Order: sequence, then structure tokens, then C-alpha cells
Amino acid sequence: MKTLFSSIALAILIVGTITMSSCNQTTGPSTGTATQLSLSDLNNSAGYSWFEAEKTLYAPDDSKIRDIAAEFKNKNQMIYFFVNPSCSCNGTKKTFPHAIRILKDAGVPDANIVIYSMKSFTDNHPLKDKFTLRGLPSIFITVNGNAKYSMEVIDDVLYVSGGSKKDDKPSEVLESILLEGFKF
Repeated sequence: MKTLFSSIALAILIVGTITMSSCNQTTGPSTGTATQLSLSDLNNSAGYSWFEAEKTLYAPDDSKIRDIAAEFKNKNQMIYFFVNPSCSCNGTKKTFPHAIRILKDAGVPDANIVIYSMKSFTDNHPLKDKFTLRGLPSIFITVNGNAKYSMEVIDDVLYVSGGSKKDDKPSEVLESILLEGFKF
């Protein structure tokens, strides 16, 4: 009986270590490949079972939503997300679904939102010539195909770059950050 409990405890320790290390943003090169997902794919993916509830629970600032809707230029702006599916990191579990909620409430069409699911920020992805990832999630806003603004969660800290900002740690709420990204 003692051996059974020891085996179970060891198994829990191993699973916990693997789960925690999957969130570590400083891991070495990965051999994984990013998978592109649509918003509807997220709702049907086991790794994103948490996504819809977290998105629904978030209540964005309505005045900022109206401002984002006014700034969004539709045809020439795209938003790219690079995210980890089942990570327990705050960035993936909070920033990603909250940003999607904000964009959808602002009327941004699904066609302007591109999502890549990755196990690590070092995974191979088809846009590596355009975007260098330093953490997950990473969010990029492009205008006419050129990256103008980025938000990256590195070790549970959100960094914003774009315009005159480089690795700024914003104190604003996510709606304000996204709004600023659409103004470039």
C-alpha cells in the first residue's frame, strides 16, 4: 500500500513539473510546430476548454470598445495571436481570451484575427520571418502587412512595443492597450 501511494505521489509530482515547465518562457528550442486555429476551432479543442468561460466572464469597458471599433480599419489591419493551449500561465488564461472578447465586442471580423497554437514560443511557425516571439501569448497588430504594435507576456509580465514604446510595462487595462495599437 505504501508503494502505491509513493507511486501516485511520484506521478503527481511528474505531471505537475511538466505542467509548470510548459509555462516557462525561458525554455530552450522546441521541435514543435504551430497550428493555426479559427475562433470556432478554439471552442472544439480540448486544450482550450477553459477559453470560452474566461472570455465570457470578462466585462470590457464599453467606452473603450466603441473607440476600438472606430479605430479599426478592417481591410488593412490584422491581429495575430500566438498562444499556448493548456498552459496555466496568467498570460494565456487571461490576456488571450480577454483580448478576443474585446475584439469581438468591437466588431472585428474573424477574418482579421489569426491564431496560432503553440507549446512553446520557440516552436516553428509560418510567420517567423515577420514576427520574433519572446513569450506566449504574443499578440501583434499589423497594418498593410507590417507589424505596428505588439503585446507579449514574458514570465507573467505584459510588455508592449509600438510607436515610441519598447518593452513598456503598461499600467492601463487591456482595452486601452489594444486601442493604442489600432491608432498606429
